[in-house]
Amino acid sequence: MFEDHQYEPHRRNTKAVVPSLGYKGAANVSEMSLLVWGEHCIECAAPACYATCDLYDRRPDGRCRRFLYGAQRNPAFQSFRGYGVEIQFQKWGKIEARGNTTMAPLHSILRLERALDAAFKVLNPIGQVLRRATGDNRWGYVSHAVHERVSRYLHRRNGRRATPDAFLLELYNPGNQAVTLQFMITPAVATNDGRTVSQIGRPPFRASVVAPFGYSRHEFDARLFQKVTDSGPFDVSLTPDSETQPHLIFLTADFVRFARSSTSTKADVKCVVWDLDNTIWDGVLLERPNVAIRQGVLDVLRYLDERGILLSIASKNDHDSAWQRLAELGIADLFLHPQINWTPKSQNVRRIAELLDIGIDSLAFVDDNPFELEEVASANPEVLCINASEMESITTHERIRGNTTSDARARRHFYQQAIVRAEEESSFGGDYIAFLASCDIKLQIGHYATDDLERVAELVQRTNQLNFSGRKYTRPELYTILDDAELHKFVLRCTDRYGSYGTIGFSIVRNTDDAVKVEDFMVSCRVQGKFLEQAFFSHLLQYHNERGARKLWVNFLPTAKNKPAQKILETLGFQGCAPEPGMVSSSKMECPFIIVECGADEPAARLDD
Repeated sequence: MFEDHQYEPHRRNTKAVVPSLGYKGAANVSEMSLLVWGEHCIECAAPACYATCDLYDRRPDGRCRRFLYGAQRNPAFQSFRGYGVEIQFQKWGKIEARGNTTMAPLHSILRLERALDAAFKVLNPIGQVLRRATGDNRWGYVSHAVHERVSRYLHRRNGRRATPDAFLLELYNPGNQAVTLQFMITPAVATNDGRTVSQIGRPPFRASVVAPFGYSRHEFDARLFQKVTDSGPFDVSLTPDSETQPHLIFLTADFVRFARSSTSTKADVKCVVWDLDNTIWDGVLLERPNVAIRQGVLDVLRYLDERGILLSIASKNDHDSAWQRLAELGIADLFLHPQINWTPKSQNVRRIAELLDIGIDSLAFVDDNPFELEEVASANPEVLCINASEMESITTHERIRGNTTSDARARRHFYQQAIVRAEEESSFGGDYIAFLASCDIKLQIGHYATDDLERVAELVQRTNQLNFSGRKYTRPELYTILDDAELHKFVLRCTDRYGSYGTIGFSIVRNTDDAVKVEDFMVSCRVQGKFLEQAFFSHLLQYHNERGARKLWVNFLPTAKNKPAQKILETLGFQGCAPEPGMVSSSKMECPFIIVECGADEPAARLDD
């Protein structure tokens, strides 16, 4: 469900698009949850930014317009709702929903969506009347507040009684260029006033979605993000990559459960478990260390992997020797949770199902030994057992189908990322710093350049939580600062092993004999909690301190919104300078787990220990 009641037809100067290619959308959804997708900005600091941001474009309810004309229902595109939702993104636009995984029959959710839609049409004009009467702008977006609270309530009520099979995203891209979206499920903390803020300390689920021309289906198995959705409140978002402003039709964007096929009571195979000796390779490894891959096996492995069917191993062998040979053959990376030991294979097969969090009836087992096949089948009758001599039948078996979408091809990669996250959480326990150290965070610092203007202008106008001075600049004021040759203007970018965050910060610095003075510092909330501020301050003192000052002064002025900035300074040992403004520190603030790459380094009087 989308906020299509905020659609403004007079803003559209082109006709609604119609599909130029035929497609067949999802027809096997039996249950889903209520999600209400809204229009958001990636640097949202509402409502304070409405008065200062050049990009603020007022919707009928007073919120910021980040879609060109809103979300428009388009009945030319068929889905199980009977229409698609057409959106033309504007700069910094994204769609976002408050998370909810309470599953209900499809017809019940569609009925609830229609009821909410009717209620919003009544609430919106009432809210506008109350807004004018009371002068309180919050009445203008009462429907927005209602659907956020409904979603939070449903998810909180659900607990863990029911879970989705997947998140299903169906898109139609009418343009000639492929569109890349970042799909994120982010842990959140619900505040008393109904807002949510990111929960620092737990990593989100993140994946890229590439929508080619025409119809595309993207399916994310629930096991990939279940730790996030089961941990409490969460948000779901889809953000166009980089600074693109794509035109898309959303057919489905929901947590769903799929109906079982009426022609078969047996589950589709989601993972094929392989023996090694005389199955993956010819011969017995312990007798012949240089065993070679069996003819035809590599083709089958690649076929299954490309169709999103997972692969694992249950083999009686020496683990280290077998894994070394798999690596030498270049196929070790294909297998998830391999069980290479001397335990009965029936137990190993069951263990693989537990680790992948899938039903035992979703596994197939391939072995050359009739005894091992019978042992697995007798202990786990739900498992599909296949003799290695019949390997060719795997690619045509009715239960081993998978699909050919780009997401299917990336399914192993998603599982491998989930395994890494789980291992890190387990090994680090409550040590959040140790987790950050594993993320390969890089802070890139450079001098301001003309190409940075638009992003810097947005940061100085929109940043609230990590706006240390609390000031907002108009364009003329910003131009004056940028032209001041006595000031150092630094632009900050960030990457980690999960991807790039782009330009995330801007700082204005002045050097004096007494202190390195940070007169302004704005950091995007997207990187909150990564300790980039500490790394930046440490770098300033060491490499941009030509007068050899011993102190770092930050122009901090408290506002109603920037308490997170104050908490950062206090954590780093900064103290107030009363009666003078700002906060100062003479402590060392090294941050060894962040790699700083600076293209603006200048000769400086580095501080000695």
